[in-house]
Formats: sequence, C-alpha cells, structure tokens
Amino acid sequence: MSAATVDQLAEVVDRVGKLISSVQPGQWGDPTPCPEWDVQALVRHLVLGNVMDTSGLLTRPPTYRELLAGFDETAAGLVEAFGQPGILDRILEVPFGRVDGLMALHLRLTELIVHGWDLARATGQQADFPEDVVTQELGFTARALAAIPEPVGTPQSAPPLDQLVSSLGRVA
Repeated sequence: MSAATVDQLAEVVDRVGKLISSVQPGQWGDPTPCPEWDVQALVRHLVLGNVMDTSGLLTRPPTYRELLAGFDETAAGLVEAFGQPGILDRILEVPFGRVDGLMALHLRLTELIVHGWDLARATGQQADFPEDVVTQELGFTARALAAIPEPVGTPQSAPPLDQLVSSLGRVA
C-alpha cells in the first residue's frame, strides 16, 4: 500500500471544496446517500471533521473561529497541520481511539473521498478524485476494516471509487 501524502490531501480537499461551492441554493436540504444527513448536514460533518482532526494533530481544543469556519478555511488548516514536520509519526486521538498521524491521514482522505461522492451523488455532480488515491484508500480500507464483507453487487472490474463507496455501505 502506498502511504498517503499531504499533497494527496491537498488535492482531495480542493476537489471536495469545488463540489461544495457548486451546490445550488435549493439543494442544501436535499437527501444524501447518508440517510441521517441532508446536504447541509453532510457539509457540516466534513467541516467538523476537519476541525477535529486539526485539533487532534495540534494537540489543542478547537478554537471558536475554527468551529464557525467553512470548508475551505478548515481544509486549509487541516492540510497545514498535516504538513508539519514529524506529524505523521505522532500519536493522536480520533473518535474511535489513538492512531498515528499517517493512519489519521488515511482516515481523513477516505472520509473526504466517500463523503465527496455522497455530496456529488446528492447534488447531481461528478465525483472526480484521482484514481490512484482512491485505489490507495480502497486498499487501506480493506486492511483497516478487515471484517467488512466484499462489496455487494460491485464487481472487481468496477471503478475503484465505486468499490470504495460500496465497501463503506453505499450503493454505487
């Protein structure tokens, strides 16, 4: 498996940011493939994920300003935090336990790609993520969640993005 990089994160957050900026005013209340979230709640989840990961990387509570910020600002802070020397080797707290920075980077990339796909699907946009990064995160997910079943109804010949979202419970 290739190791995730900060450059990959920067590219993925840029693409998710473009999806968010293309949401039409009437789409914010539309449902997403995540049954518990509409488009607005999904974007809030992405922003909060950026804030919480940045806070964990910098070992400090989130600031009031971060909690009020939008996606682009929190994504920039996230990329900057992951870019600090030695950060990928540090141990930090994530919602399900303690992981090293590299694992946290993989988790964030996967989260952004899958929820970017959710957002694209909900708003009629095309999810356009680098196939090599998606393939890398598909391999990461398969190893990290070894107990997950094979993607149902998604053949191995399907594009990597379809395989990844299917492995995490979506219908591609």
